[in-house]
Amino acid sequence: MKNHNKDVKASRITLMRVTALVLSIAVLCAGTAFAATGETYVVHIYEGSQITRVETSEEDPYAVVEEADIQLSEGDKLILDNFKAGSDSRIVVCRLSNIVLIDADGNKNNITFAGTVNELFAEQGIVLGNDLVSNVDVNAVVTDNMEVRLIHSYGITISVDGETKTLKSTAATVEDFLSEQNIVLDEDDEVEPAKETALSEGLFVQVLRVEYVTREEIESIPFESKKTYNSSMKSGTSKVTSQGAEGSKTVVYEEKIVNGVVESVTTVSETVTKEPVDKVTMIGTNNTGTISTGVGNTKIEKNGKPISEIQLPSKYSVDGNNVPTSYKSTIKGKAAAYCVPGGTTSTGKAVKPGYIAVNPKQIPYGTEMWIVSDDGIVYGYCIAADTGGFASKGYYTVDLYMNSKSQCTSWGSRNVTIYIL
Repeated sequence: MKNHNKDVKASRITLMRVTALVLSIAVLCAGTAFAATGETYVVHIYEGSQITRVETSEEDPYAVVEEADIQLSEGDKLILDNFKAGSDSRIVVCRLSNIVLIDADGNKNNITFAGTVNELFAEQGIVLGNDLVSNVDVNAVVTDNMEVRLIHSYGITISVDGETKTLKSTAATVEDFLSEQNIVLDEDDEVEPAKETALSEGLFVQVLRVEYVTREEIESIPFESKKTYNSSMKSGTSKVTSQGAEGSKTVVYEEKIVNGVVESVTTVSETVTKEPVDKVTMIGTNNTGTISTGVGNTKIEKNGKPISEIQLPSKYSVDGNNVPTSYKSTIKGKAAAYCVPGGTTSTGKAVKPGYIAVNPKQIPYGTEMWIVSDDGIVYGYCIAADTGGFASKGYYTVDLYMNSKSQCTSWGSRNVTIYIL
């Protein structure tokens, strides 16, 4: 009985061993059968712009590349982030390349490298951020003679067309920044700061939309109030001889409008359409009850002695009709009269009859003249030595100096012939 049990146990052990051996052989044969079938997968190999497709059963990426007949040189490398043996995947070939790395200040550094731009920056200790960017995609593979440039990125605030916003820009100047943002300036538009200003962090750029508009207005010209003196009227009495009337003028203005608001107005032209008429008040000066027509030898009378106290130089002569025997030219005009006792002319001479006021743009200072009124009053020889407000108004050609207000009143305003000697 004991021996029978031993025989049974031994059989069971043998059976178990035989079963295990059979299973081991089956597994081995199954593995051999998988390898023998030659199952393949597809790998795309990227090298620059070229893509090579290879169907392979190789598991080693370098063997896959070799199978694709792609030769690697010393220093070349493979990017295997997207490679998985046995599955459709890809391999990127990075050739050892000579590149130029330019920093943000423009300094150049020649480097030999294989890999992506991002890997290059990591090797060089360069960290990109909001204020520093690359001109090349950081995921790009470097190629021979590639120029990799680091560029400053600035935070720029811009105000344009009613909107203010802060933007990041790698432009060099304000003009480049506007172009980068597709902001177009019209002919009259302005920008602050100037277009050639270099960008810097925090710079504020303002675009001013400018237009010029002209407008025409009719405006009044106020009249002036003047006084005349009359020795035939008693002192203390007066009479308005002209009430005065406003004139008018057409004025053309140009408005500079900035961002819809009028910033400045410039007068382009003025055209007088109606001259103003002065208000004239005649004031009496007679304290004695008699009428004076002159002082000393300067009576105001037709064909009388000249009023001027300056002697006619001997080089000139006048005929019996009070006309110079020789002269350069004549001017027909209107003459007023004035009196400023103790005064000084514009040219520094002490006033006296003979030194008369002119518009120096028409009759230069120092011009020698002989003046006779159209009704025969002889003012005589005189010199242009003074000027006054009458010159800008254009009512009179000359203003004749007299010794007294009564003479001025007696003269009034007369048409004259001016002989330029």
